[in-house]
This record gives sequence, C-alpha cells and structure tokens, in this order.
Amino acid sequence: MLHPARTDDDDIIRPDAIEPEPWANGLGVTRVMAAGSSWRISIAEIEGRMPFSSFLGADRVLIPLSSEGVTLEIDGAHRPVLRHTGQEFRGEDRVVAETGGGRVTVANLMSRRSSGLLRWEIRRGSDGIGTGADAVVVLGGEVCVAEGRLPPGTVVLSAAMLRVSVGEDGVVALMRVEPRPD
Repeated sequence: MLHPARTDDDDIIRPDAIEPEPWANGLGVTRVMAAGSSWRISIAEIEGRMPFSSFLGADRVLIPLSSEGVTLEIDGAHRPVLRHTGQEFRGEDRVVAETGGGRVTVANLMSRRSSGLLRWEIRRGSDGIGTGADAVVVLGGEVCVAEGRLPPGTVVLSAAMLRVSVGEDGVVALMRVEPRPD
C-alpha cells in the first residue's frame, strides 16, 4: 500500500509533489509516483544515451510523455518509441535509451513477474477511464478533476478514478496486475 491511510486527495499524485531520486544505477533521476505490493509507477528524465538499471524479475513498460519520443536498444535491437505509445521489456533485459541529445520525460510501469501479469492499455479521447485499473497515468491533453486540469505524469489511484474526466484530446495509460492463471 502506498499510504497507511489515504484520503481522496492522496489518490491523485502530481509529479511536482514528488521529489526526484537517483536511478538504481545512479545515471539518471526518477520520481516514484505510486507503488503497490507488486507494482510501481515512476516518471523519469532521460537525456542523451543512458543505460537502464536492471530490475530482475520485473516486467516493464516505457511510455514517452515528450513529443520527441525515444529509441530503446533492447538486447541489441533498436525500437523507436513514439510519444504516448508503449514498449514492453523485461527488467533483466539490457536496455539503453537514446534521445538524440534532448531531454525526454517517460512514464515507467513496472510489476513483479512472480505476482502476476502486467496489463496496460492506452486510452485516447473521451472513452474514459472506467474501473478495474490499479492506477492511471495522465499522458497528455485534457484530463481533469473538479479542481482543474491534471498535468502529464499525474497518477490517479482508487476511487479518484471516478472523478476524472478525459477530454477529446486526452490520453491516459491504465495499468493493472492480474493474477497468473494456474
């Protein structure tokens, strides 16, 4: 659990409310936005060519928030990842990000493989959020609550998902960890 006792306001976590911390390999910075018993969502800054930290036993998804996107080299294969699209990889894969020199902000979804299957989906426009997700990440466009527009990188948890409205240009990522079938 992220907080021992939460209010609805704690279920909407904005990036500017979280202090940056170093990557596990010390080469970049990240903001751990939310974490459950088997998952974690962070927002990271990537600049230039940067190798990723290894997370043995984790499944990961990287989603660029910046218009430039990023190219990932995953175990030697180059994969361009455009803004508001995702790329899956395993935490033990050898991954190097290349931004072409600029700074790119990305959302990272991670789950412990032994805990279940990482499921994720990107929704665009007024399809809404619905229910059933462990967390929602605002990727861009008009995504609002009564208090106003939510900035990219904001994470929405729990009952607060019902208070979020997604405009026609809004983009969100839904994430959940499902039990593995027996």
